[in-house]
Amino acid sequence: MTENKKENLNNRMIKFLFEGAPVRGACVQMAEEWQEMIKFHHYPENVAALLGQFTAGALLLSSTIKFEGSLILQVKGSGPIAFIYAEVRNPMSVRAMAEIREGAEIKPEMDLQELINKDGKGLCALILDPKDRRPGVQPYQGMVSLESNSVAENLENYMAKSEQLETKLYLAADCKKLGGLVIQKMPSVGGNVSEISDPDAWGRIMQLAHTVTKEELLNVPATDVLHRLFWQEKLVPVTETDITFECNCSRDKTDSMLLQLGKQECMDILKAEGKIEVNCRFCNRKQVYTPEEVEALFVEPNIDAAAMGTDPKRPQ
Repeated sequence: MTENKKENLNNRMIKFLFEGAPVRGACVQMAEEWQEMIKFHHYPENVAALLGQFTAGALLLSSTIKFEGSLILQVKGSGPIAFIYAEVRNPMSVRAMAEIREGAEIKPEMDLQELINKDGKGLCALILDPKDRRPGVQPYQGMVSLESNSVAENLENYMAKSEQLETKLYLAADCKKLGGLVIQKMPSVGGNVSEISDPDAWGRIMQLAHTVTKEELLNVPATDVLHRLFWQEKLVPVTETDITFECNCSRDKTDSMLLQLGKQECMDILKAEGKIEVNCRFCNRKQVYTPEEVEALFVEPNIDAAAMGTDPKRPQ
């Protein structure tokens, strides 16, 4: 085994089926890439754990669909955490961030409800943005309220209400690693999924899956986790995919953001600061604009292009 292969074992998704049963699953783990993703942010431990669980959830939900494009989880609420964003793109790359309200106090004992859902009106949106989406066509979006104190249970509620699929998630994360397991009943196609081939499969598999621990999800290699849980079952491997942290920020996207802000606002910033600096909230890459570069943006072709730019309120 090469050194590169060893490193990738900590950043991998394994998808599998249960032979003779209408059940599928996936197991995900990230270590080095997760640390790279959050190293600039210095999140409190409970915020990193929450963000990591949503990121693991996004990765696992992406494993259950055949889709070319981005799967995005957006979480908004009124607590100290204003916003959580996790995006998975094909091939398997991910980026994620949490926005903490300025001046907010984060206490170690704060849980999901205290951190995000202070007024009980917090929402989690799942967005599917196709790779070939035509201009003017909105991506698919579904929402679920944050009724539970568990990230996994909130995502399970979404799958039950929006997708009508029995799904069980097990998620864990800290400042160094994230891990997760999903088990899902496969959707029937014309009523042809043969549950009668093993009518007890779902209940039996659930009993086994319930025994997984946070320690296993974070610190035991995924292949060993699956063997410990399901050694009596026949697992059929589907794919093993390396996961990378990859940000798609660019100068072009920053140009579009400034165009949407408008010339006057940009000039006000230049007057106060002498330049415009835009830091990516995912990778900390900095784009710097001189007064001459800002002036050049606001020529007629660029102004016309602003209508096709990105939303400056959405993480770029």
